[in-house]
Amino acid sequence: MNYIKKKIGYIGSKEIYLISFTNDNNFTISFYNLGGYIHCVLIPYKNNPNKCEDVILGYNKFEDCKISPSYFNSIIGRVGNRIANSLFYLNGKKYKLFNNEGNHHLHGGENGFNKKVWNVNSIRKDKNELSCELEYFSKHLEEGYPGNLNCKTTYTLNNDNEFIIIFNASSDEDTVVNMTNHNYWNFHGHNDYYQNITNHSIKIYSHSVCENDSASIPTGNLIGVKNTKFDFQNRKNISQEFLDEGGFDNNYDIGENLSIRKVAEVYSNLTKMGVTYFTDQPGVQFYTGNMMANEYNGKENKKYGKNFGLCFEPQFFPDAINQPKFKSPILKAGENYLSSIVMRLGNDF
Repeated sequence: MNYIKKKIGYIGSKEIYLISFTNDNNFTISFYNLGGYIHCVLIPYKNNPNKCEDVILGYNKFEDCKISPSYFNSIIGRVGNRIANSLFYLNGKKYKLFNNEGNHHLHGGENGFNKKVWNVNSIRKDKNELSCELEYFSKHLEEGYPGNLNCKTTYTLNNDNEFIIIFNASSDEDTVVNMTNHNYWNFHGHNDYYQNITNHSIKIYSHSVCENDSASIPTGNLIGVKNTKFDFQNRKNISQEFLDEGGFDNNYDIGENLSIRKVAEVYSNLTKMGVTYFTDQPGVQFYTGNMMANEYNGKENKKYGKNFGLCFEPQFFPDAINQPKFKSPILKAGENYLSSIVMRLGNDF
């Protein structure tokens, strides 16, 4: 297990670091403390452990990360996903949030947690894992949310090839919290097999999905997936036809059992690299990059484009604060918010 911590500069008076973890199997994750942006995830080929593929999209230069409106591979909060009409009521009081998707609020607002500089509290190394704790203090009414919220995010890489993200938060007032990670995966990599996300195989351990209106806001109902286009209970390949029909940006119900359990798998049919997701959250958003820009200043001078990345975002259901049927995202003052995401990386799918 090895790590590198390198100071690359400042944003204002705050130090910016690039931190890289490599385990004993030559799997690597690298990330910045700006928004917890994950710059690369390197997976070695099974038959050639010294050759790796970078299986996550990202910016060619750090400056692009600072100015881009995208959410590439970052910490999302205070509330991930959508809040209808950018408002909610809590304890009888109305809270108006920033509109950044039409009339609605998306991924924490104009300057969500993905654009904040997080403090690097600690880096811990032992025989079988490396971990880094990041911390951010979100002030009362930042982006319209009540309560001073102290947030901690821990990134861990272990010798089981698991990339683990743990979110913790506590507030001095009742508030709403729904933090998640927004990795844009492409397990074809950036080299010989580089292409959009066609030829990825998907499985989602879910019987139902949130019903959405035309603005991707949940109606409050869950609909069964069996024998519908939403059904990934049996493994299904992503085709160009599937993407041309609009792809997906939908939240799957993964059950009331909020212990850590397997929720999704995805891998490249070309490289045989992929990830299995585990979480303790009630839902997972599956997104196929339908709203990606036509061109990016991407890593290795790649331009990416629409449908070049796919995302699994474990979380509460979208707009849960306004949907009485959904599990509540309210965090009571003095209580602790905890969310866990385990991404088991592999090269032998």
